[in-house]
Amino acid sequence: MKNMQQIWTWLGYAGLLPFIITTVMIWMGWALPWLPPVQAFISYSAIILSFLAGTLWGRVISLYAIDNGANLLVLSNLYALLAWVSLLIAMPSIGLIALAFGYFSLLGVEKSCQNLPNNASYRQMRVRLTSVALLTHLLMLLHLATGGF
Repeated sequence: MKNMQQIWTWLGYAGLLPFIITTVMIWMGWALPWLPPVQAFISYSAIILSFLAGTLWGRVISLYAIDNGANLLVLSNLYALLAWVSLLIAMPSIGLIALAFGYFSLLGVEKSCQNLPNNASYRQMRVRLTSVALLTHLLMLLHLATGGF
């Protein structure tokens, strides 16, 4: 069990790298012809939000019978749809706001559902990971709003 916890902890923090790298790229003015940083950031964020929604689905399914299970399953799908729509929006700032809302609210949903299977270290990690993800979303929005400094 300890080894499994080390793996998901390592993978969770490693998952922040694309957020951080693309945020640094946009602020430093770095771009590659095949990797526009804002598009890379938004698409990665949408994938991760969908992944997190899927983990919510998985935890609900593993319980079979919880009071709010049906609501959580619907929410899980709504988060995945929110992530998908954020990819379709022509204005990156709106997509970033939608994704940031998704991360923030999903963390709130997870915190309010005490009957979902997870342990204290997972919950702490989710708060840290979400905080960094939200910070990078804010930095991307700030860059888009100001055109950079």
